[in-house]
Amino acid sequence: MNFSRLKLRHLQCLAVVGQERNLVRAAKALALTQPAVSKTVAELEDIVGRRLLVRRRRGVELTASGEVLMKHAVGTLRALQEGLALALEQPEADELRVAVGALPNMAAGPLPAAVARLAAQTPALRVRVVSGTNRQLMTQLRQGEIDLVLGRLAQSSAMVDLSFRALYSEPLVMVAAPGHPLLERATPPRLEDLADFVLIVPVQGTPVRDTADAYLHARGTRPPPRLVEATDTSFAMGLLRAIHAVWFAPEGAVRSALARGELRRLPFDTRSTDGPVGVTVRNAGEPGEGARQLLAAIEAELAGGAPA
Repeated sequence: MNFSRLKLRHLQCLAVVGQERNLVRAAKALALTQPAVSKTVAELEDIVGRRLLVRRRRGVELTASGEVLMKHAVGTLRALQEGLALALEQPEADELRVAVGALPNMAAGPLPAAVARLAAQTPALRVRVVSGTNRQLMTQLRQGEIDLVLGRLAQSSAMVDLSFRALYSEPLVMVAAPGHPLLERATPPRLEDLADFVLIVPVQGTPVRDTADAYLHARGTRPPPRLVEATDTSFAMGLLRAIHAVWFAPEGAVRSALARGELRRLPFDTRSTDGPVGVTVRNAGEPGEGARQLLAAIEAELAGGAPA
């Protein structure tokens, strides 16, 4: 057997012929003519030194040698495809990669500007931004699916094998779209007045939701009967535009909309809801170069005038 003559096209041809059991259908699948398929099979038989096909009236059958070689050819081709896919997933020598989990306050806050800063400095960059609840993102971080998580400090039960470093602190705020009845009153609104409107709050079981609930309960106010739980900023903004709702949100999630005049802050004192915002990483191992550079870009943005 002369392996130097064996080509990938020989194995591919045998695999397709073995699956189709018909030279015409195999030729169509391979985008070849039937004579070209027959010639390729004949070349492979000459290389192997064994007969691989038996032509029948209604198609072809593989010999025992053909069956064995076909199974290994299929396995070889599959392994090669998987290897090529994995190779393509690997970064180029000068490509910077980072997968980051971002809670709404960071996703709508310093993260976009930090990524823009990084893109301007890096010739080849691939950033993957993942959203979800704090607990969901911590699970993905722990499993190595993402490199770091940006947002508020998670509950202690979700911080196993993880470390948090605060970058700044911010409160929760109550906001509404311009023209909301609570903004038009001559006298300041009361928390009890929220009962007349839909209140958008973080989802149950998250640190920010616990903070929001504690704020209301500490002031003797129960959550309104019409409550919408959401973490998606786009959804919350859409609902605020559609109806007279109120959003109890992390300040960072609405800061840009407030600056643009798309939202207005209701005059409730929420300073007691202040909490740390920062980066969470795995205890085991050092963050990759992409994660380190992204974090440096975020810190540069914060130093340049973002939340402190």
